[in-house]
Amino acid sequence: MPVAERGLSLEGHTLGSENFWPTITQTPDGRIYLVDGARSSLIRLDGLDSIRRLPDTALSVSRRDLDRCTAWAADTEAERQREQGTAVLRVALRETPPGVDGKLDDWAGAAWADIDKRGTGAYFNSDSKPYDIVGAVAVAGGRLYAAYRTGDRQPLKNTGEMPVALFKTGGALDLMIGADAAAKADRRDPVAGDARLVVTVVDGKPRALLYRPVVRGARAQDRVEFSSPWRTISFDRVDDVTPQLQFAAAQGDYEVSIPLEILGLQPKEGMQIRGDIGVLRGAGGVTIARSYWSNKATAITEDVPSEAMLTPALWGLFRFE
Repeated sequence: MPVAERGLSLEGHTLGSENFWPTITQTPDGRIYLVDGARSSLIRLDGLDSIRRLPDTALSVSRRDLDRCTAWAADTEAERQREQGTAVLRVALRETPPGVDGKLDDWAGAAWADIDKRGTGAYFNSDSKPYDIVGAVAVAGGRLYAAYRTGDRQPLKNTGEMPVALFKTGGALDLMIGADAAAKADRRDPVAGDARLVVTVVDGKPRALLYRPVVRGARAQDRVEFSSPWRTISFDRVDDVTPQLQFAAAQGDYEVSIPLEILGLQPKEGMQIRGDIGVLRGAGGVTIARSYWSNKATAITEDVPSEAMLTPALWGLFRFE
């Protein structure tokens, strides 16, 4: 609400996300009041005159129930992909690397992946437009390159207040790579070689983190855990690779580059690996949407492990040509 004013109409407002333990109460005069769980506001709800209390009933939600919900979301997306076919993105093996300057004119012959085409077209008196976010990937000179066309000049606002969880604190560019071409394509759990590169801008400077759930010979002290009230997942390594990053932005277009060696990737003509490309959209210092070319089961933005985890079975195929 814009101001704290007694009697202010809250029509059209919502409780918002992460609104914990709100209460709803009926007073002896029959009126209904709500205390929200975020700003401790006292709100009268009109139009609920016929409300009646039901008998208390126990509802048990187990860890197994929550696991089944997670599995259902993955299974539903897998079924969609089976019906529509696995997405395949051509990754060019270029002799000449693109210039990392934010200008995408040297990506003219690239295969572009549709990351987010949702939204509503503008009415005659509105500036709203559908999203038109696309991405492309290429390899040249021992480096992997990715280009993003977002149409938004400020999608990478990120507070960086969680140093190992840039995927939680605002917008970012996202790239999933399954470097081991011999790994099972339908693997539900990540294996050695599966990695996630998250690139954003914090305090006006680029930041890049490389997330690797499984690293051969990893040390226990390097492991990073991501937890919520119902589960914890761990990564063998989360590394700041900003010193190895090349990054540029111009008018809502972005280019990033990282050495292939860091990814453990050795591409060659005709090779196929699992991969995905996407963007995280942020507002007010939090991540509010996750959109990807292949994996569409990414609606959750209020559970840290769900946002951190890698699901290679739902990635598409990167084909090097």
